[in-house]
Amino acid sequence: MRFTRRACIWLTLPLAAMVGSVTAAAANPKVVASFSILGDLVNKVGGNDIELVVLTPVGAEVHEWELTPNNFIALEDADLVFYNGYQLEQWMRQVYATVGNRAPLVPVAEATEYPTRPIVTGEYTGEPDPHLWMDPRAVAAYMKVIADQLSELHPEAADNFQARAAAATETLARLHEEIGELLAPIPEEQRLLITTEAAFVYFADAYGFRHDGVWGSNAETEGSPQQVMRIVDLIEQSQPGALFWESTLSDRYIRSIAADTELPIAGPLYVDSLSEPDGDATNYVAMMRHNAKLIRTALTMGEAEEREAEERDSEADAVEGEASPEGEDAEENEALEQEGDEAKDA
Repeated sequence: MRFTRRACIWLTLPLAAMVGSVTAAAANPKVVASFSILGDLVNKVGGNDIELVVLTPVGAEVHEWELTPNNFIALEDADLVFYNGYQLEQWMRQVYATVGNRAPLVPVAEATEYPTRPIVTGEYTGEPDPHLWMDPRAVAAYMKVIADQLSELHPEAADNFQARAAAATETLARLHEEIGELLAPIPEEQRLLITTEAAFVYFADAYGFRHDGVWGSNAETEGSPQQVMRIVDLIEQSQPGALFWESTLSDRYIRSIAADTELPIAGPLYVDSLSEPDGDATNYVAMMRHNAKLIRTALTMGEAEEREAEERDSEADAVEGEASPEGEDAEENEALEQEGDEAKDA
């Protein structure tokens, strides 16, 4: 999938810019984002017109992050705070207590009013699943909220914010199409996505998968025997092609289930955090591409191996046929028999 120069905004603004620029103009507002993925989105819209700090570092679990002294300092200095909402950040009471009325706190996912999907299992079943960003179309709605909030905070740069958001929205539309094409080869019977946390609800809805997880949200009890046995039963009924684990979680539960069910595992998928700068998910677009490619490879592997086996069997049959009486040897045998019959007649 080719992207226009205007749409390549994701490739030109590194995640490192999130820590804030010491060379930024003094008038630039200080903006805080709750976790790395949201920080990347704010960074794409804000660019060098804001000073950005992200609270939850790359690789950390956003659901149960514990605020650090540096986090509190950033919050005390913040002119605007972006967080996801829908109970993703379980520690927001501390943020509200620290910021008070000094700066707006914006729950971006909630502010989009994008249609939500329910958490599919566990203690919070039925409540809105917070992982809306796993659908690029929802992220386009995030961009509008971010651009509007930044424009209100810093009107002098409003045109820049709106232009960057528009460029990012074009990229997201192309990304959505690209992921659909990447996942198209997966056969219908293999479109069951089982992960550790059932955080791919919006992804599954966007690209035609069934989805489940060992637990529904990382905010709940994780890895109980009941949770594990429920997934083992589901696997026995549905026979998925693979199991997946996520970058912010241990893979021990998935490995244990895989050992019991003899299924292959694949990972990591990225959902609650971006990767380190040398990883596969250094920004949102890279994260989504990585996830789609990994899922396609894992869920079509069995299909590909089966086709390869069939091709090997066909080749073996062909070779055997050439050496059998039904091949060239058969013609020679038939000629010899005919000669023998003629000799008898003579």
